[in-house]
Amino acid sequence: MTFKRGLRNRAYVSADLNQGGGSVTWSELDLVEGIGHESSRDEAEVVNRRGEHKKYGAGKIDESYTITVTWDPADAAVLILWNAYRNNSVIGFADANGDIATNGTNVVFMDVIVTGAPRPQDLSEYDSVEFTVRPAAESTSEPIWYTIGTTTTTA
Repeated sequence: MTFKRGLRNRAYVSADLNQGGGSVTWSELDLVEGIGHESSRDEAEVVNRRGEHKKYGAGKIDESYTITVTWDPADAAVLILWNAYRNNSVIGFADANGDIATNGTNVVFMDVIVTGAPRPQDLSEYDSVEFTVRPAAESTSEPIWYTIGTTTTTA
């Protein structure tokens, strides 16, 4: 499943695990400058004497988001990401194609670990941070695709 991103896209973070049950308080990353999303599958190669061709099977999915934000140490969402990086803690993450509270919005929910937070020092620009988030091994939940207002989910 895919959905249109771009100007309509919104990213959210939460200090709570997003699939841990109970209510979750989401903070929108409104200082976001850009979001990169990488999604690929591992390949399993099969080579045997039957036939002349190599064959391939699909393996595990590798998800990764790179989120560039304007650095503001007073912004709640930026602090959630920064603290997760510094403390090696798992947080909730949501990638939505609109407002997370609006029925019909498509969202990817996952519990993530922040694996990178470099702060490039471009002297002609505002300070920014490029956070990298990936699904957390410590989470018991798989990333899910969800449409707000429905009761069904698909992996």
